[in-house]
Amino acid sequence: MKTEERRSKIIELLEQKGSVLVEELSAAFGVSQVTIRKDLSELEARGLLHRTHGGATYTHKSLFNPSFREKIHLQQAEKQAIARAALEHIEEGDTLILDAGSTTLTLVRLMKRHFRSLYIITNSIPIVSELVDTRFELLLIGGQVRHHSMALIGPAAVRTLEVYHADKAFMCATGVSLQKGYTTPNPYEAETKQAMLRAADTAFALVDSSKLGRATLVSFASLGQIGLLITDTGAPEAFLAELERQGRPYRLAQPEGHSVARAG
Repeated sequence: MKTEERRSKIIELLEQKGSVLVEELSAAFGVSQVTIRKDLSELEARGLLHRTHGGATYTHKSLFNPSFREKIHLQQAEKQAIARAALEHIEEGDTLILDAGSTTLTLVRLMKRHFRSLYIITNSIPIVSELVDTRFELLLIGGQVRHHSMALIGPAAVRTLEVYHADKAFMCATGVSLQKGYTTPNPYEAETKQAMLRAADTAFALVDSSKLGRATLVSFASLGQIGLLITDTGAPEAFLAELERQGRPYRLAQPEGHSVARAG
């Protein structure tokens, strides 16, 4: 098992148990306790856990990877504003890739009221459930179920995406860093997101401001691989200033539904 894959598994165990011990991780992964301590130190440096005597716990569980049901209720006003702004970039008849996430789910709930004919490619079980009673064409790609995001990911999902083409992709991220770009806590999820980006002509990132300036385990896109970042007005000024300096387009969505576009 590769180092990053092992570290991802450590995070998954934390998601399930809330805390882990060095001794049990060493036995589970068949590596030395010294190696596990190095893993925990690196993950702590990334802000993903808190080291304790003999193990680790979450620093703040809600900031890392809350379950999908929990995510739906976080930053609701911001997600609604971001979704309204994203809606303006969709045209009748588009073929869209929709990433698994609570903000893209918010978007599809608006799409149902504004469009009659769309072709939707997604790896999100909740999105398909939301759209199954519409006249949209739906393609749910196969793969391994990631329970915390209710997404289908992994090699099977990547293979499916390789044969499809979309006009636009709407992506979510667990964190966006100026150094690491767009990140997710799971390597297989990162690979699936990368395949989505390759399949689309244009990519939009729908990311609320609480995730800006943070990096999680795996990068799936650089800042330059996303055509437009749509975030909310709570975005840090220093972060936005650096985007402008680099010439990275972004759009700020106001809570009342209006937005201000800026591009470097």
